Amino acid sequence: MYKVFGQMDTEELNACAKGLREEGDNDRIRLLAKENGIPEFFADMYIETGEEFTDPMTAAMGKLDIEAAEYKNNQIPVEPIIDFLKAECANEDFAVRVRHRTKSVQECMKKIEDNCKKIQKDTGKHYAADMVVFNWAKDYFKEA
Repeated sequence: MYKVFGQMDTEELNACAKGLREEGDNDRIRLLAKENGIPEFFADMYIETGEEFTDPMTAAMGKLDIEAAEYKNNQIPVEPIIDFLKAECANEDFAVRVRHRTKSVQECMKKIEDNCKKIQKDTGKHYAADMVVFNWAKDYFKEA
């Protein structure tokens, strides 16, 4: 995850793609897309047209997909939480926050796990991907 180019926000992704395009390095544009969960189709369109490489929503959804694939914990299902967050990325401000380099799915899920453990310890009640959990995830990415 982010082994070649590192983690970038949307503006940095677009700037990197622009530099690669100016160098004629189409293979690395495709690698940039793959590493960031951006569909190859977008990379090919960018190579062909030179128009915007990615937008905040696509970049954020790609980040969520890539980082969710790395998340390993069978106690909290990541898929419904990621689906909820991806739907929230229709809001551009939220998508920008998701893509921010200080935020990660791993840390988001750790916060959810910690909250669930606390509730279970205090009340004996279990949570598994209901709106409370979804809102914890959303709040994590909205935090400054």
